[in-house]
Amino acid sequence: MNDDKRVKFMNIIIKEKSISSTKQEFPSVFRQALKGFEIITGNQKSNDNQTVSIISTKLFEDIIDKAYKFNPVVESDEDGLGYTVALDEVMVFGDGDTLEEAFFDLAENLIKYAILYLEKIDFYMQIENRKDHYPYLRRIAKCKNKNEALEVILECRTDLQQEILKK
Repeated sequence: MNDDKRVKFMNIIIKEKSISSTKQEFPSVFRQALKGFEIITGNQKSNDNQTVSIISTKLFEDIIDKAYKFNPVVESDEDGLGYTVALDEVMVFGDGDTLEEAFFDLAENLIKYAILYLEKIDFYMQIENRKDHYPYLRRIAKCKNKNEALEVILECRTDLQQEILKK
């Protein structure tokens, strides 16, 4: 398949529109996105070729919920005097005398980082080792409280879920 045919084929599957047609057809674009279509829009008169995808929030959240899971790493103090729990995915950690305290400290630190990151996203997106944090922090931003954040943090650690979330 040559490039012209590939572009036409992709435009059928993934709707690509100019900004002006997106504005004019926004009610239709909105309904298409709700049905599961991705509509890509960009300034076709510009040389930078940057685009924006319009998809339903539910589809977006389904994607990040499945693809961006935390894998907390638990370390106990050599003397048995406490715990550190780290999330290497976002470079956040928590400490505590007990495992529960360490996880609650981690959740609090993660929520604070998510707030800061999302308030200054244009800054963090320019930092090479921080720009990939967005989908993880977007998951945390949906949480209504620290317990919900802990559920997200612990979803891959079923061995710890009962112990930590019982309190």
